[in-house]
Amino acid sequence: MDSLRNLRPIASVALAAVGIGIASSVGCVAPKSALPAADAGAVARERLLQQEIAFSVGQKRQQRLADLAWPLQRDGAELCASNTVAAFGFSFESSDEYDDEERDAAIRALGLRRAPTVTIVPKGGPADYAAIQPGDVLTHVGRYRLPEGKRGVEHGYRRLREFSPGSAPFPAVPVRLEREGEPYIQELVPELLCDYPVMLWEDQTINAFADGEAVYITTGMMRFAEDDEELQVVIAHELAHNLAGHITAKKTNTLFGGLIGLAAGALIRATTGVNTGSIPTLAGMASGSRAFSQDFEREADYLGMYLLARAGVETEDTGVFWRRLAAENRDSIENSHRSTHPSTPERFVRLDATHEEIAAKRAAGSPLVPNRKNLN
Repeated sequence: MDSLRNLRPIASVALAAVGIGIASSVGCVAPKSALPAADAGAVARERLLQQEIAFSVGQKRQQRLADLAWPLQRDGAELCASNTVAAFGFSFESSDEYDDEERDAAIRALGLRRAPTVTIVPKGGPADYAAIQPGDVLTHVGRYRLPEGKRGVEHGYRRLREFSPGSAPFPAVPVRLEREGEPYIQELVPELLCDYPVMLWEDQTINAFADGEAVYITTGMMRFAEDDEELQVVIAHELAHNLAGHITAKKTNTLFGGLIGLAAGALIRATTGVNTGSIPTLAGMASGSRAFSQDFEREADYLGMYLLARAGVETEDTGVFWRRLAAENRDSIENSHRSTHPSTPERFVRLDATHEEIAAKRAAGSPLVPNRKNLN
């Protein structure tokens, strides 16, 4: 009976909401146009078509990111220390990885099968040189025949990793594929890459971020970047955050600040008897998260320039991107000690100086390796 009594207030609220909805629909002003009927079948067909378009556009954007990221990840592998991977230059999926509502659209837009199907082939990678194309079906890695479905995708990636342990130079790996039902065999020699995948993030804001494991570029940023070179500037900057360990450092700083705040709260309680609760801890965490934040951004700009230069991207006009970004966010023009990023004028000047540093190293025939502080 107690459980029934507990349900009565909930039921009352639900009935009240229904009543309000009915009253609103009766009493509110409605449109006066005689609208044409929307045939349910036509709506369903249009929904499928729009899903196909969305998948197709999404694949083209991810392909563009893969094309631009590959040379940065490959030519910057030396700067990524031990966080590298032997990469074959193609991605594959199965139609089974999509739910029932999206599977048909994914099959039609991406050419997916239940068997592992190639979806992305970065330009200039091993699979690209081997003429592997999106839509090809991966059937074997070595002598191992891949099963269908999600297991086939998992086994495919695992088998490829097993063929390329250790460090370069890597052996050639035979793979068997099918194109329009016709089988063919290729041998792929993987390349060493920074192990930070560059992914598309469905968001209309002009943004990009790194989480220590991958890089994410929003659809808004892809629209904002005027050309591939500008988009590579963004990718290189976020890759630099990961390879420099900035995300881990910021987490450490946040934790340290929280511990300082916790100690401060305990001291206040012991000396005044006032219980401040979690306020000092949260304040300490916020302060810790901002510690060296601007310096992390400066370092990511600096290292990103070297990633660009090593990949053969011209760095002379890199700073122009930050001028355009300032026009979208005028507050970034002024420097603030509470801001997590340096001002855009400062970033432009520092990038210009970094370009001169790189140009001098090229002229002297010196390795394109970032300068490090002398900590002795």
